[in-house]
Amino acid sequence: MKGGRRLGVWATLLLASLLASISAALCWPGIAAYDATTQFTQALTGQYDDWHPPIMARIWSLFLKAGAWGTAPMLLLQLALFWSGLAMLAMALRRVKAPIASWSVLAIGLLPPVLDWMVVVDKDCQMIGALACAIGLVALFRLANRPLPWWATVIVAIALAYAMLLRANSVFAVMPLIFCWAGWFGLRRWWLKAGALLGAMLAVIGVSGPINHGLLGADRSGVEYTLPIFDLAGIAQRAHLATMPGLSDADWAKAEQLHCAMPFYWDPFADPARCGPMGNVLVSDDDGPPPLLRNWAAAIVAHPLAYAEHRAAHLNSTLRIVTPPDEHSAAAPFTTPENLYGIGAKATPASMILSRIVAAVERTPIGVPAVWLVVALAVGWVLAGTPRQPARAMGLSLVLSAMLMTASFAVVSIASDLRYHLWLMLSTALAATLLGSCRRVPRGRLAIAAGVVVGACVASVLLRAGAPPMRY
Repeated sequence: MKGGRRLGVWATLLLASLLASISAALCWPGIAAYDATTQFTQALTGQYDDWHPPIMARIWSLFLKAGAWGTAPMLLLQLALFWSGLAMLAMALRRVKAPIASWSVLAIGLLPPVLDWMVVVDKDCQMIGALACAIGLVALFRLANRPLPWWATVIVAIALAYAMLLRANSVFAVMPLIFCWAGWFGLRRWWLKAGALLGAMLAVIGVSGPINHGLLGADRSGVEYTLPIFDLAGIAQRAHLATMPGLSDADWAKAEQLHCAMPFYWDPFADPARCGPMGNVLVSDDDGPPPLLRNWAAAIVAHPLAYAEHRAAHLNSTLRIVTPPDEHSAAAPFTTPENLYGIGAKATPASMILSRIVAAVERTPIGVPAVWLVVALAVGWVLAGTPRQPARAMGLSLVLSAMLMTASFAVVSIASDLRYHLWLMLSTALAATLLGSCRRVPRGRLAIAAGVVVGACVASVLLRAGAPPMRY
């Protein structure tokens, strides 16, 4: 038996290595999204800002100093983190005699939206890779009821720290994992757990700025103004204000004429050919610090219903609830935009086919974050009723992480790209696989949860079929 189990573990490792190699070959040396080409410039010049995570550009600069040019090293980094994490989780499940769940973990890595984005060099994909690596390493020991050795703890801490520095709202995904894996630091009452978790999140958000601007040497880019601009425009539109705070009546009239305010994203205010001039007025510091943050807070207090309507409209857009099936920003770019350095993969038959597959999948419930959120809730409910065991604990940590990060989009999101929900998809799928490896799963709960998920899929198809066209 031991020999057969050892053979299964090696087979799992070899298959994961093969899938990682195929992933890399699909779009070698990696597609560079627009954001990535900007970060490459920073890594090359040594001049960093905080519009995109400086930690990623700093790591890229180390590869450049070592003579590794272009996107290849960053692609290999995120794929190595991602597939090693899935491989470790698969091996952990194999060792506890859950072979079907083990193979399922590797199959999740081929989920079209996830695979499509993991061949793109991007901060979200780097975050997914770091989180997958941390989960796999923790599972390798925890599913066998063994404590993490010190070296594994160090690697997990580094991976989680990297993930938190890659996205402003990744703290909502990472901190729940830390608290769950640490046994909530001995806290028992739910309100103490919630308070401690919230406090830790706020503390991390508070220190991220000094880390980015001090330790990593990033200049301020004004990225903190994007959310206030997005919210103020939405409030002004829905409250039927004479003007958006900070703009003249004429500028606001022009902004409305150009459809600068929309629930899909804030981007028109960054487009020089569209609404950029109005955005520049809002952040101008010629007469001192712009009053944008003060105006933002005052508008929310003065018009809470308009603010709630605006955020609900955006949540509908980003979760793709009542939106047309062909909503933008689902598939990853299949080619690298032209750039000064000639980095990144160009379009290939493989990348174009993969993009078309994802475009088709996005039209189904598989491409709808709202459906994945329902699945996460259903899986979490079944896990909560399952007897205590290591796989249950690991699954619940993933569900909590997925739900809290998704919940954060209700207040901090400014765009509706599907890539922002890759963690929801991946962590929910992994939690469902862990549920499948659990013993004594309550069949009644499982049947109810399955019915709820089927209902969510049907509702999604109907709601999207009748959705009005999106305005971009």
